[in-house]
Parts: sequence; C-alpha cells; structure tokens
Amino acid sequence: MKSATTRKRDEVDPEKLHEDLRLAVALGSSRAVLRIVETYQPAGGAGSKVFPPTYPKPERQRNSQSSPADPWGDAPYVTEPRIVDRQKRWSVQLDSTPSQANRAEEALLRAHRAGRVRLPLLQIEHLGAAPVVLTSLEFPHRYADAYLRDSLLDGTKFDQSELGKALLASTNADASALYAQDPGSLVYGAWNSHRKGRQQKFPRVYSSEVVGWDPQLGARNAGRMDPLNLTGARKGDGDSWEFATVAKKAKDERLSEIGHGNIAPNASDNGGVTITSAQRFATLSLAGLDRIGFGSVPFDAAVAARTVLAAYALLADRLAFGGPALLLRSGCELVVESERLEWVHRGGRTEEFDLMTSEAIELFELAAANADKQGLALSTQPVLLTPSKALADAIDYTLTKAAPGEGG
Repeated sequence: MKSATTRKRDEVDPEKLHEDLRLAVALGSSRAVLRIVETYQPAGGAGSKVFPPTYPKPERQRNSQSSPADPWGDAPYVTEPRIVDRQKRWSVQLDSTPSQANRAEEALLRAHRAGRVRLPLLQIEHLGAAPVVLTSLEFPHRYADAYLRDSLLDGTKFDQSELGKALLASTNADASALYAQDPGSLVYGAWNSHRKGRQQKFPRVYSSEVVGWDPQLGARNAGRMDPLNLTGARKGDGDSWEFATVAKKAKDERLSEIGHGNIAPNASDNGGVTITSAQRFATLSLAGLDRIGFGSVPFDAAVAARTVLAAYALLADRLAFGGPALLLRSGCELVVESERLEWVHRGGRTEEFDLMTSEAIELFELAAANADKQGLALSTQPVLLTPSKALADAIDYTLTKAAPGEGG
C-alpha cells in the first residue's frame, strides 16, 4: 500500500475518468468492482483509546462468560473475528454501513447548501413552534420515509401527488423517477416498509464500513463533581422544583437527577478500546448498478444514468471521507495513514487511481451533463413540502414539550 503522505499523486483527467467509469458501468471492460481502502491511526497515537458505537448486548451474550474464544463478555461493542491473509484476527466495529451512508448523505447536503454542487432534493419545511427543515438526504427510509408519507405537496398528500405516485411506482426495471428526484435511494438502498402490500426493495450499490484491528478492552469510571456539592432533596422537576431537607430520599427526589450534587465514580461498560490500526473498506458495485433499469430508454442512455449514480457515490465518498482525518464521534477521531482507490479487475488484478474532492465534483457534473443530453436529467429544483397537521403537531410537541428521554 502506498503512503498517502509520500507517494507522488497522479494527474487526474476527469473526462478520461468519466469514460473509464462509463465503460465500467456498461460492463464493457474487465473492471469488476471499484474499491476504496483507507488505513488510519488514532488521533492520539499508538496506545490511545478510541470509543466504538455502543449497542445493547443480546441476552445470550450478557449471560455468557468471557473466554479466549470470545474475550468480550459484556462489552457493548460489535466485535467479531475476521480472516485476513488466511489468519483469524479480531476486529471491533467503529462505524457501520448504515452510519457510513448517513455520513455520506450529510456531506452531500453540506456541499449542496454551500453551493458546491446542485443535487435533487425533497425538502419538508415547517414554521411552527420551532422551525424545522428536513430533506431527502436526512430521511431514515429515503424516498419511502414516513415523513414524506405524512407531508403535503401543494396541498395534496404526498402519496397521492403525481410525484409521490411516480416515486412509489419505481421498480428495478424502471427507476427513472427515483433517479431524477432521489438518486440516494438507489445508491444507498431503500425499502418501502411503511406502506401496505409487497413493496419494492432497492439494494445498496455503495457500501462502506470502518473497523478497528486487534482491539483491547479498556476500563472507565464515570462520575460528576459539583463545585458546591449541593445536598438535600427536591420536590418537582425541571424549572419548577423546590428544595427540601430530608435525611433519606427516594431516587426521584435526588438533586443528582436534575443535574446538581456529586455523583460518585462508578464503573462503565463503555471503557473504549485500544487498537493496532483502523481501516475503512468501501465498494461500488458495478453488477448492482447494472440491475437498475430506466424503462424503454436506449442502452447508452441507461448507461449514462448509471454512470451518474456511480459518480454520485464517488462524490459523496470524497466529500465525507476524502480529508486527512475522520471524526466518527467524541473520543473516536482517526488520522489517515494511507489511502487506495482502485479498480478490481476480473481475476483479482487491481489498478489504482486518484480522485480529489474537486475532481469528484467535476466528474459528477460531466456525468450529469452527459445523461441530460440523452434525456435522463437530474432534477436540481428542490421540491418543497409541508407537514400534515398531525405531523406538525408531533414535531411541535417533540421539540418544545416532550420530557427528556421521551420518544417513540
């Protein structure tokens, strides 16, 4: 692997890369997959901790005893052995595939709002007790999300509007409406699981994950020190509580429950890990792109649209992960040691190439312009919606009146 800090960067001709991408998407060469591999070190250096995402442990794991075969016990992390160079090696998940997709979408949205790129966007605007703007790059279920189902387009329920009907009628044989209005649903995958009947599933064509290698479980004690160490009890909650002096108090009367008083240090399951290194593995599936159809359009037009989807995926990847460091969450920042973008050919041979964010933007624009000429244009005019009364009421209540921790 070539070091990102020492190897001479190859000049990139976006037009040549666009042609390479078009030929690959058309399955007109020996290129089988586009792959990106990045290696990181913790920002704090060797021996410093990183904090993986935490998840509830399944009952069988919570009740199991640690053993050499499964050394993790009750740790709230996703750990598993993987085969690397034909040897078993333990890994810990630092960022999952769905989370990586969300980061890519967030990066696209930031670039769109900054005027760096023009992208299709469905946008819900609510000017209620607390103004809210939500876009199709933020909806959990993308084109099929309940936020869209419960919104209005020009006074009509979205599902009953012409656009809503077209999106919901999309299939792998004809995904033209989704391509034009919400390409992220085709790139990152979507399933219409909130409506009755057998609904279409669109599998993701771009996938990325980050893992840490050879993790060692850390320890952590968590507590809080109050500068005045307030003591006593309380009656009521929030802004309306009253102080009370009692020798013994119930849990719901403790000052610590509303943010006052000391909390003695106590052991935490989330003690973080140390790792030898971290890696990100991303792939763009050419075979997956080939399954996306656009109705009765000519072959070259369909290839042009699939090339746009491929360029869209590459653009998002470079925007989200093309920098010198990656901040996943508090306590988990990684510095890039090396990066490899490569075509994987039939037979396993690899061919490296370079792509900076600015070049990815140009590549996407070239692909979109070419598809536009062939009759498959992206819609770059945002579609503005408003929430239904029920959804608006739920938004207002959640943002202004819901108690902490209340949800679902």
